[in-house]
Amino acid sequence: MKILLGLDGSRYSAAAVRFLCEKIALAQAQVDIVHVLPLVVRPDAAAPRRQREDNRVPAATRRWLERHEKRLQSRGLKVSRIVRRGTPTTLLPELAARGEYDLVVVGAKGRSATPFLPSGSVALSVLEHAPSSVLLVRAPELKGARSASGLLAPVPVIFAADGSRYSTEAAKTFFRLFEIPQMRPTVIAVAQLPEPPVLSQMQASWREKIIGQIGNAARQWAGEMKSELGHPGTRPQAKVIRGRPVPAIVGEAVRQRAQLIVLGSRGANDYWGPRLGSVALQIARAAPCSVLVVRPR
Repeated sequence: MKILLGLDGSRYSAAAVRFLCEKIALAQAQVDIVHVLPLVVRPDAAAPRRQREDNRVPAATRRWLERHEKRLQSRGLKVSRIVRRGTPTTLLPELAARGEYDLVVVGAKGRSATPFLPSGSVALSVLEHAPSSVLLVRAPELKGARSASGLLAPVPVIFAADGSRYSTEAAKTFFRLFEIPQMRPTVIAVAQLPEPPVLSQMQASWREKIIGQIGNAARQWAGEMKSELGHPGTRPQAKVIRGRPVPAIVGEAVRQRAQLIVLGSRGANDYWGPRLGSVALQIARAAPCSVLVVRPR
């Protein structure tokens, strides 16, 4: 298993390191840490496309890179460092494609942490263009709070079900990659009805039939996904919500105070270009918690 971990010194990337250290299920997995240094150009000079990759890493940067490396190694992971100069929005997806990584892990925002943007430009670029599965980590990191009895409180995790093999693969990939003690999984299937003007033009019998068929399909999706989550120590729940997928799933994540949303996504054959379905991309951008987007192997 190969994992590409983007680090930029922000609290979001630090949360990504903690996520891997505490929740990764694969001992001896290969984790490549990538840090992108800014291009150095003279005033009034055009930025070069590539500079020497062995430029000296600042001492402060080297120290926190070494600190994160030691923490990952203490978890039994094999760690190597990749330092490049350039633009992170292009370098990270390119490295993900060339290295044939199974998972790319990045923080939801970078060092700027602009308050009115739900996701940073680097995170969005990786989500859209990296050919592998992507874990987008939002601070604070995924962890369970202590209850009054001193035990770990349940950790809500939402699995989106749409009846496709992509959502099923997402569940299988999640359990292959991560272990979350006290996880409380909930399957959400969205019954998306036609628009009210369309329904109002139908005969009552046809309208009831169509609404019933859509609801039955959503319940079937939820039931199938629930059976996939029946692992030892977990008690999955299933829920069908009427509405549109993005606000329904994001709203449920807010209500449950979910700490992770697991999504499946359709892939693409292009080396560079939009690779994420519009629903998955919108949920990843608007979610109040970390998001795991699984692409087909």
